[in-house]
Amino acid sequence: MRFRTKVAVLAILGVVACAAPQTFFDQYKAGVPLRSYPYKAGESFASLANDKTNCEIEAAQRVPQNIVVQTSPSYTTDTQTYCNQIGTQTLCNTTGGQTYGGQTTSTDTNAGLRLRAYGQCMSQKGYRFVDIPACPAGTDLSSQHNEEVFRPLSRRTCYQAYASGGFAIGDG
Repeated sequence: MRFRTKVAVLAILGVVACAAPQTFFDQYKAGVPLRSYPYKAGESFASLANDKTNCEIEAAQRVPQNIVVQTSPSYTTDTQTYCNQIGTQTLCNTTGGQTYGGQTTSTDTNAGLRLRAYGQCMSQKGYRFVDIPACPAGTDLSSQHNEEVFRPLSRRTCYQAYASGGFAIGDG
């Protein structure tokens, strides 16, 4: 394989790899912070789960879905048939007839308002939405694993994600 071809193949693979969706664990390993996490020092993890569910239900009741369906215009190219006669045989080739467009999408125009209603409900319950940095490599939060309430936020507060899908928040 020539050098230019190798470079092109590597560039394409790099773009494809970047486009692949990352798991929560992959994002943690890349150092991506935990964004807009509802946090309330002294609150139990069970209460957070309960409050989140209640606020999601309240927001869904206050702001129902408003689904708008749209279809893009479509068009079909003309077909053309070309025939060639070779001896006693006639060979024909037809091109065209492709349809472009016509995709249908649906959008909930109330999704943003419902998200704001959820945030308002959680704020009224005393939560604030914070960005929590990923813990530095080598940090071990296992000693804090059995705690049942959120600690007060500090400069050392970070999160750790696990390949199993769980995560922990603590002081690194």
